[in-house]
This record gives sequence, structure tokens and C-alpha cells, in this order.
Amino acid sequence: MGAYHNSQETMAMVLAKFQETEQLQEEQYLGFREELKSINSTLGTIVGVLKEVLNTMRDTVAQQGVPDTSLDDELPTTSAVASGQEALPQDHHTSTPPPADGEPPANLP
Repeated sequence: MGAYHNSQETMAMVLAKFQETEQLQEEQYLGFREELKSINSTLGTIVGVLKEVLNTMRDTVAQQGVPDTSLDDELPTTSAVASGQEALPQDHHTSTPPPADGEPPANLP
């Protein structure tokens, strides 16, 4: 009968430990959730401030008589490059074939 009693005590201890662990996990979850809400709020504030800065910069540029352009307009169009109106900088590292084994790269002086 002693083994049965010990088994019941062991099961009771395991159950108590499980419930304790479950409670700790719930508390941690709620804590993490509150932290995430705080981070989300902070990020929302940062985005709001950045939008205000962008609008202020646009207003300043508009007052100076410089036309407002979107970020999409910063890169030349494919047709402009093809017609030679604007040239994009070339990446010489990718346009040079790789050197043979033991040879220095071709773009070195």
C-alpha cells in the first residue's frame, strides 16, 4: 500500500508543479503582451512624427519653388536610360569576368 500512497503523492506534486508552471507561463504571456502593446504604441508615435517631418519637408520644398517629386521619380525610367537621357552608374565588379585561378582581378591597377 505504501507504493500506491507514494504514487499518489508524486502525482499530486507533479500536478501542482504543472499548475504552477502554467500560471507562470500565463503571467509571462500577459507581460509580453503588455510589452508588445507598449512597443506598438511607441512605433506608432515614431511613424506619426516621421510623417509630420516629411510633410514639413515637403512644405518647405514647395515654398522654395522646387517641384515636389515622389520617391518613385528618383530613379530614371527604363526608356530614359535606353534613350541616353540619364545614365545609371555601372557596377564594374559584376561586369568584369572572374579571373582565372591564381590571377589578380582585372579591375585592379
